[in-house]
Order: sequence, then structure tokens, then C-alpha cells
Amino acid sequence: MKAIMYSPDVLELKEEDMNPNRRTAVLVGALFLISTATFIVSNALITPLLGSHNFLAAVADHSQLMIAATLIGLIEGTATVGIALALYPILKRQHPALALGYAGMRIAELAIAVVGFGLGGLLLVTLSATAANGATSETLGTLLVALRHWTLMLVYLYTAIGGLMLSYMLLRTRLVPRGLSVLGLIGYVALLLVAVLDMLGLIDTVAGLGLVGLVPGGLFELLLPIWLFAKGFNLTALDRMRVARVSG
Repeated sequence: MKAIMYSPDVLELKEEDMNPNRRTAVLVGALFLISTATFIVSNALITPLLGSHNFLAAVADHSQLMIAATLIGLIEGTATVGIALALYPILKRQHPALALGYAGMRIAELAIAVVGFGLGGLLLVTLSATAANGATSETLGTLLVALRHWTLMLVYLYTAIGGLMLSYMLLRTRLVPRGLSVLGLIGYVALLLVAVLDMLGLIDTVAGLGLVGLVPGGLFELLLPIWLFAKGFNLTALDRMRVARVSG
């Protein structure tokens, strides 16, 4: 049996190249979980308040909870931007334009969330604390609740388009198993469809068919970080991308 010999320089290069990629995989996985968890927690806290019969009174009685839930929701948007920025140095090796576009979609998504979720939620707290019970207050409150709904649909659209970019790049680069990438493509197509149909008033993303349409994408965003924690990126794919970059 022939022994495979590596010079110290080669070993050092392999170690320097692999460790940052492994750390990036763990970071991306953690950011995916943070994004999912904060989105779920924020909506679980806010939905009962805005769904109550007198939502302005409910928000006024739980203003600190509303503020906390709003800030938690912004963590979700920040985490998604972190995912794109962490992946950019790797994805740009083979798909520079798509990698930049993906980062841009995530940044735009955060900007929309800051205005719709962040500013809209804080204005709702202010309105509930200062407004007298009247038609004007109810109208303004209803508009702010509607702003949150439309913001969510826009976030879904940007998430879906950005997710399709990411899933396509993962499929082409083979950084993760093909099945995961295909699940991402299916999940984000479904998310795009249900978001558009909800905006058209044909379905509701909180129940029935609309809610089912959120499942594949949610499953992808749960399984992908688990895989990244356990296995990291495909080293063969990373080597192939590095060789292609050098030869190009």
C-alpha cells in the first residue's frame, strides 16, 4: 500500500482552507435557526394581540410585550442578511452575479421589515397609548395592522425569490446534498405562489392551503442548518470551485 505524503505547506493550506469553510457552515446554520426561531416567537406574541376584538386596548395593556415582539422580529431580518453575507465569499466563486443578487434581496427584505414591522409596530404602540376610543383611532389602528399584513406578504415574496437564488446556487455547486437543494426550490416556489395568492385575496397564509404552502420552505430552513451543523459544506465541491476560480 502506498503511503500518501503531504508536505507541511500542503497540510497548512488544507487546514487554513477547510476551517474557515467549516466555521461558515456552522454560522450559516445558526443564523437560519435564529431567523426561524425569532420569526415564530415574534408572530406568536403579536398575533393574539392584533387578533383580539379591541386590538388597540390589547396592545395598550401589553405594550412592553408588543415592543419586545417587534424587536425580536427585526432580529429575524438581521439574521437573514447575515446568512447572505456569510455565504457570499463562497457562492461568488461560481455565481458572482447571483450571490450578489441574493445578498441584495436579503438586504431589501430587512429594509421592508424595518419599516413595516418595526416602525409600524412601534407606531401602533404609540397610538394605543395616546388615542381615545373613536373612529379615527380605530381607522389608524386598522391601517397599521394592514401595513403589517402587507409587509409580511412582501417579506414572503423577497424571501421566496432570494431563496430560489440560494437553492439554485446550492444545487449547481453541490455544497449540500441535491435533495436538500431540490426541497429548497420546491419550498420557495410554494412560498412565492401562496404569497401572491394571498395578496390577490384568494387564500390566507394563516390557514388552509395557504398554511400548507409554507411547510416545504420551513422544512428546508430546518433541515439545512441541521445538515450544516453535522456535515458542513461538501469539501469536494469546495475544492472544485476553488480550482475553477484559479483556472479561470
